[in-house]
Amino acid sequence: MNNWGIIGIGRIGLSMARNMSDKGISLSIYDKAFENKLDPIFEEKNLYPELKKVYVFNDILNFIESIERPRKILILVPSGNPNEQVISKLITLLNENDIIIDAGNTNPLISYSNKLKIAKNNILYLGIGVSGGTQGVLEGPSIMIGGDNIAFKKVKDDLSLITSKTIDNSNSYDFFGDSNQGHFVKMIHNGIEYVEMQLIASIYKLLIESNNYSNQNIAQIFKDWNNNLNSYLIDISTKKILEKIDGEYLLEKIDDIADDNGTGRWMLNYGIELGCSLSMLSSALNTRFISKLKSERNELNKNIKRISLEYQVDINSLKNAYNFCRLINYIQAFCLINAANKNYNWHISISKALNVWSNGSIIKSSLINDLYSNYSVENILYDKKIINDLNESKSDLINVISLSLKNDISIPCFNDALNYFNSISNNSLSTNMIQAQRNFFGSHSIKFK
Repeated sequence: MNNWGIIGIGRIGLSMARNMSDKGISLSIYDKAFENKLDPIFEEKNLYPELKKVYVFNDILNFIESIERPRKILILVPSGNPNEQVISKLITLLNENDIIIDAGNTNPLISYSNKLKIAKNNILYLGIGVSGGTQGVLEGPSIMIGGDNIAFKKVKDDLSLITSKTIDNSNSYDFFGDSNQGHFVKMIHNGIEYVEMQLIASIYKLLIESNNYSNQNIAQIFKDWNNNLNSYLIDISTKKILEKIDGEYLLEKIDDIADDNGTGRWMLNYGIELGCSLSMLSSALNTRFISKLKSERNELNKNIKRISLEYQVDINSLKNAYNFCRLINYIQAFCLINAANKNYNWHISISKALNVWSNGSIIKSSLINDLYSNYSVENILYDKKIINDLNESKSDLINVISLSLKNDISIPCFNDALNYFNSISNNSLSTNMIQAQRNFFGSHSIKFK
């Protein structure tokens, strides 16, 4: 009998299986794609010695019977219908106190619904967010957990084996609540990631469009920055900037469009429900939407008069502007967590989230370590240090935005960061005028000072 079962052996599932098996955890694995194959992952077993002891099944009933009770079954299939079908099937096949662990990018609302559905059958549930990509999952992922505390206690020792060491020398996993909080924290992580990626893309755009910086120049700038930023996303961006195919830069061959996996949309919906400004995430997501209007963009580009000038970019100002925007990104994300805690009676610790993200995650960086160690993150808008940091770099952000406007360069999220800071730090937003207007046409009440 094996310790764990894994359903879904795609890229992440394969990395997880390799990691767990390498740490001495005996595994049974199953994938729907295996059903018509005699030896479904024979090739992978030959490629990776750590998979030699893994048991492969092309029948889900045999797969389930091979796992010791109470069973621990980790699901790593795409979100949506595939995930729902697997969970519905498992409910009919598992026994009382077996554990279903949904490790996909699942909408927190769906995660909550799944927990209730699973509980009716006396089966335990964990909804976990996993960050790290294929390599990070192999080496030690960042794992955000919600669901049954009893189930968590049964799996945490094994999670300690497969995760990385964090900034406080604990393992890169934590339990955030007894419902869908694990997937909620992963959603927050992904929203932060959306904005970070857009900021880096905008910096590249501003530099390359100036005609004063080559790919090699930009890569070197990013490398220099990363000596103290230690950002995973900056690091991989640097590598991709320099990557070539058939003698041409990869970036010049990739189509100028970007998809989204849904997590950004879910987070914006939570922002609307809880009344939290997520303007930077909205801008990052809107840019992806606009990117897919390729024919419209090409047609408009023919008819729009644009300024075409060479310009110089102050690299130090650009770095300071980038740091400003990153801080605002985290402030907006933390405000959403605080609003969720208040409205849903949750107790998600922002400090715990930062600790889990500090190693193994896609967004790991020195900034996370700094936020964890040097800021009052649970109520960050009252932290005097962060306000001082933002004040010091505000003028650099204004200079960068001004440069982009003068040269018709769109740098989404930079403007939003400045507008948010100007609004949140201003005791007068002229919303009294909006009150007056609503009172005139709709007889809405007026709140007096």
